[in-house]
Amino acid sequence: MKKLLIETVASNSLCYLIALSLAVCLCGTAHAVVVVNSFSALPATPNDNVWYLSDMRGAGTASIPDLTGEGGNLEFSQPLPTGAAKLTTGASVNDKAEVGTFGDFGSAVTALNSGTFGYSYYKQSVGDGNAFAAPSLKLTLFADGGTGDNYGTLVYEPNWNQGTGGSSAVPMDAWQNISITSSTGSGADPSEGWWWTGGFEQGNTAGGPPIKSLGEWATLFSADSDFANARVVGVSVGVGTYNLSQTGYFDNVSIAISGGLNETFDFQAVPEPSAFLFGGLVCSVLGGNYLRKRFKAGKQTAEV
Repeated sequence: MKKLLIETVASNSLCYLIALSLAVCLCGTAHAVVVVNSFSALPATPNDNVWYLSDMRGAGTASIPDLTGEGGNLEFSQPLPTGAAKLTTGASVNDKAEVGTFGDFGSAVTALNSGTFGYSYYKQSVGDGNAFAAPSLKLTLFADGGTGDNYGTLVYEPNWNQGTGGSSAVPMDAWQNISITSSTGSGADPSEGWWWTGGFEQGNTAGGPPIKSLGEWATLFSADSDFANARVVGVSVGVGTYNLSQTGYFDNVSIAISGGLNETFDFQAVPEPSAFLFGGLVCSVLGGNYLRKRFKAGKQTAEV
């Protein structure tokens, strides 16, 4: 049985705690679920599986609230109850809210040609100042020791991925669940896929076309010898500048790169201490009952 790696700090849901505890005991998979309870200041040397306030400007904010009691689609259709990450901007074009996790996540060549990625986002309509804005997903690539422009970021923006052949308003007040492969958006450069900030001998597309699939970008980058050694070094989610009065949520960020990172990030509010202790007690009791049953079953088998 493959080992299930689940790294959790805490969850504010008793049921979620129980489910995680039983999953550790009973399930088998190579995919890891990492629970994120807070965003930290970005240090000179980031740590694995920590999400940081990577680019906060002006009145931009980032938090992880409990959605219990919010009602509607936000609460009842959230992908991983009961919390989610929340990003907001204010009334200035300079506001920005971006968070991310950083490290060596695997080969960029492999990631762009065969990796899978995903996240869920929710755009709130109340007070919205830009119908085209929503939390975007970013992949940062870097080739250590490269001789040219060996660094850049791919950006998946929802407004370019609405199937309309261009930039379109983003659905509001409903969770959107996004799954991305190397071919997502291929063959449709005016939209569908990722834009590029520049690097590996490809220019900055400045937030617009060409919008290409990961596989198509990999083909273009391969003309630069530095790309063969490039790594995925950052995964971020954010709402950029010139997107006024935004309130967006995201959760269920998944990255699967062969030979590299293979994790889903679940954003949960910090639990109340009493709930956490009670949840731990219940999980201990459930775990004890399970082990006693297994012990009795084994004993009876041995006596037969």
